[in-house]
Amino acid sequence: MGRFAVQLAALAGAHVIASVGAESRAEGLRELGAHEIVLGPGALSEPVFGVLDHVGGDQLAEAFLRLAPGGVLQAVGRAAGLPTTLDFEAAGEASPGGRLQNFSVTAPFGADLTVLLRLLESGRLTSPIGWRGPWDQAESAAAALLSRRVHGKVVLDVPGSDRWMTEPGGATS
Repeated sequence: MGRFAVQLAALAGAHVIASVGAESRAEGLRELGAHEIVLGPGALSEPVFGVLDHVGGDQLAEAFLRLAPGGVLQAVGRAAGLPTTLDFEAAGEASPGGRLQNFSVTAPFGADLTVLLRLLESGRLTSPIGWRGPWDQAESAAAALLSRRVHGKVVLDVPGSDRWMTEPGGATS
């Protein structure tokens, strides 16, 4: 999801700073639109106005302390699987007026999905596949995702799924 965020923010004209947990996670981010790449939010050289946090835990707390006055942190994911402890006294001094918001999804999705699909179709948004394999390897795919060994999306091939990909009249796409 972070790679989509980098691309969408760059397409919107933002100066994108990608924060990664390991240097290996930075691969390809500049090509997707990141202007800068830092190893964790503690490596930021100056405050930022907006943060999309996909990890949670200590990283979310650290990122919140890096907000510019009036900045906002959107908590999108919880990949760390750890609770976040935030020192509000320190945060009030470091980022007066900073806001922390949880991500929430509201339906309908049609208009948003249409925009994303058009961006994908035009090539302005990419969705690299980092792992592809048979459906019976779903457990391996999930383990690779959860351990953050995959750069990109996971595709599971379902036996017989080609029968669902037919156009009217029976032609296979």
